[in-house]
Amino acid sequence: MIKPKMPSPIHRRVITTSISIILVFTVALGLVLNQLYNKSYLALYSSDLLSAVPQIVGELKRDNLLEIDASRIHVAPENRAEMDSVESDYMAFICQPDKSLFWMSGHAKGLGLSDICQVLPYDLVDPELIMYNTHPYVVHEIAEGSGLIEDKFFVVREVAPQLERLSAIKRKTWFYLGMLFIATTALLYAASYWSFSPLRKLAGELNEIAESRLEKLNTDYPSELEDVTDALNRMIELRKEQTQRYRHAMDDLAHSLKSRLAATNALLDDSALSREMMSKRIVEQVSQMDDMVQYQLKRALVGQRGLVREKSEIKPSVDSLTGMLSKVYRDKPVNVTQDFRELESLPLNKNDLTELLGNLLENAFRFCIGEVRVRTRDTVESYILLIEDDGPGIPEPIRDSVFQRGVRADQLNPGTGIGLAVCHEIVESYEGVISVTTSELEGAAFVIQFPKQR
Repeated sequence: MIKPKMPSPIHRRVITTSISIILVFTVALGLVLNQLYNKSYLALYSSDLLSAVPQIVGELKRDNLLEIDASRIHVAPENRAEMDSVESDYMAFICQPDKSLFWMSGHAKGLGLSDICQVLPYDLVDPELIMYNTHPYVVHEIAEGSGLIEDKFFVVREVAPQLERLSAIKRKTWFYLGMLFIATTALLYAASYWSFSPLRKLAGELNEIAESRLEKLNTDYPSELEDVTDALNRMIELRKEQTQRYRHAMDDLAHSLKSRLAATNALLDDSALSREMMSKRIVEQVSQMDDMVQYQLKRALVGQRGLVREKSEIKPSVDSLTGMLSKVYRDKPVNVTQDFRELESLPLNKNDLTELLGNLLENAFRFCIGEVRVRTRDTVESYILLIEDDGPGIPEPIRDSVFQRGVRADQLNPGTGIGLAVCHEIVESYEGVISVTTSELEGAAFVIQFPKQR
C-alpha cells in the first residue's frame, strides 16, 4: 500500500503562516464585530429615551423639582400633555457631588436602588454599561439636577434581557466565524496543494530521470518555473555529456593501450634485444601508457575543448609510433616515408597529436601491403596532414560512416571501430576536418585539415 506523501517543509510553512494570518484576522474581526454589537445595542437602548422623558418630567413635577429647566432635557411642548400617561422601564436619579442620592424616580424606589449613586460614573460622556447588584444597567447623563450645577441627573435602564439576546448574537457570530475559518482553511489547503502541484510533478520527473525512465524534464511548467526547469535540463544534458565523455574516454583508453600492450609483448618475445635494451623499451612503453591514462582522464573531466592548444612537433611522435608499430607488426615489413619539409609542427596538444597519429598509423600498418607515407602541407588557409597506405583502401559508400563509433570498414579483421571515431572527435575539437580518399599508393589516404587562426 502506497502511503500518501506528507507536505513538504515549504508547503507546511506556507500553510502554517497562511492559517495563522487567517486565524488572527478572524479573531480580530470577531472582537470588532462584538464591540460594534455592544455600541449598537447601547445606542438602540438609548434611542427611545425620548419616550421616557414625559414620565420623568411628570415625576419631577410631582416632587416639586420642576425648577430643572425642561428644555435642557429636550421635552417638546406637544409631549407635555402626555407626561402622566407614558410608561417606561427607565429610572431617573439625581446624585450630589459626594455621590449621595438627592432624588430618584418611583420605579427606582420600588426596586430599592437607593445607593446606586455610589457606582454611577460622574464623568460620563456616552451611554455606558455598568453592573449593580449583579444586574446590568445602561446609564445616561441627562443634565444637572436640583438647580445646582454640581448635581448629576442620570437615567438608568436595566438591560439583562437585551444582553441575553446580544450574547446569543455573539455566540452565533463566533460560530459563523469559526465555520468561515474552517472553510477558508480547507480552501487554502486545496489552493496551496494545487499551487504546489508543479513542484511535485518536477520532483516526480527528476526521480524518473534518476531511474533512467525519462531523458529530460517536460516543458509544460508555469512560467515561474521555466528558468528552473531550463537550468535543470541543461544540467541533465551536461551530466549526460560528461557520462558519455567518461564512457568514450574508457573506450579510447582501452583502444590506445591495446597497441602499447601489443608492443610490450612483442618486445618480450624479441630475442634479438639485450636485457638492458628490452628493459629500456618496456619502460618507454609503460611511460607512454601512463601518459595515455592521464590524457584520457583529463579528456573525460574537462572535455576535448578544455585541453590547451599548443604547437607540437610531428616527427618525434611519428618516429616513436612507427618504432612501436614495427614491433607489433614485425611479421610484415613496412616502409614508412616521412615528409615534413613544408610543416614541421601542428597547433595541437601533444597528447592529442600522439592519439591522432597513433590511431591513423595503426590503421595504416594493419591494412597496408608494405608502404606507408606521412607528410604535411602548409597552404594559405590551413595546415594539412596526410597519412597514406598501399592497402585495399576504403570503399566510397562507407567513407563518411567510418568515423562513427562502432563502425568498421573491414569486418574480417579484428577491431572495435573506435580509432577513427576518436580521430574525428580530436580533429573536430580543433575546428578541423578529417576525410578519407584514395591514395596515390592506391590505398586509403586520410586527409586532416586544421584552419589557421586569424
